Amino acid sequence: MATGDELIGRILADGQRLQQAAARLRPSPLLDLNLTMQQLKVLIALARGASSGQALTDVLGVRLATVTGIVDRLAAQHLVSRREDPSDRRVRLIELTTAGRRLLDRLNEAGEFATRRLLERLDTEGLRTVAAAIRLLCEAAEGEATDREPATRADREHATGAGPDPEHTAADPASDRAPGTGAGARPRSGTAATG
Repeated sequence: MATGDELIGRILADGQRLQQAAARLRPSPLLDLNLTMQQLKVLIALARGASSGQALTDVLGVRLATVTGIVDRLAAQHLVSRREDPSDRRVRLIELTTAGRRLLDRLNEAGEFATRRLLERLDTEGLRTVAAAIRLLCEAAEGEATDREPATRADREHATGAGPDPEHTAADPASDRAPGTGAGARPRSGTAATG
């Protein structure tokens, strides 16, 4: 019987095979774009709503000057725009333009098209198996995101010299939980998207 590590290895290898096969179904709009991976990450982050440059440094794990350069290049392509934060005029918010939203919509549609083509080849039992596996991966991803939250907050406080957030002090059981040990934590596993 295969061990957990062996199964993870098989899943990762099959995930790569899946990506390669799915890429042949329909050329990805990504191939037509003049965007770096960092620029694409910024667009995806902004799909959730406007953000400050400082908040984007947390998403990308880079310095503010680097984020500024990335945003400048996206603005030059009319994919993002800047505006004043109404609650703090010193802060400039970055948001997607209509063109930026359309581009992300095209990418999502291409991914959904490829995934649907594959799913339509499965029988009902196969679809149930995939649905159960996707549900487990969603739960694992949500658990991982929850476990990383306290560590990310502590990293920000250390980098800025700010004290702990009063809403998340030691009285909060989640604040002194080690990453990966929270409620709902699951073993880490990799997956591959089909878009």
